[in-house]
Amino acid sequence: MHADPRGALVALEPHENLPFAPRRVFFMAVERPGTIRGGHANSCDEFLVVLKGSVLVEVDNGNERAGIRLERYDQGLWIRAGILIHLREFDAGTILLVCASELYEDTRHYDRARPDLFLADCHA
Repeated sequence: MHADPRGALVALEPHENLPFAPRRVFFMAVERPGTIRGGHANSCDEFLVVLKGSVLVEVDNGNERAGIRLERYDQGLWIRAGILIHLREFDAGTILLVCASELYEDTRHYDRARPDLFLADCHA
């Protein structure tokens, strides 16, 4: 992040502060605080940055679970392929940016954690 009196500039650059070259970028705009998103694991990596508001990201790798609150635009969370995620506790008006390592049509979704996907990549 670069900040000066004019404001802040945050850049996402592959293999500098973004762990992969994105093939797809999208955002979620959530207006209602009770909203739950996710509920699946993907066959691709994702990098999440909250641009406005906050969200609790619950991750499950098949053995361990954790919750990470994203609430600053200068912090991101790398979700490896195969990690099950639930997005909860959105502030009203939250905007969440997602960079994905694959195109949507090339991505598979799973209803449970798939440790074989991220462990295979870690040992490659």
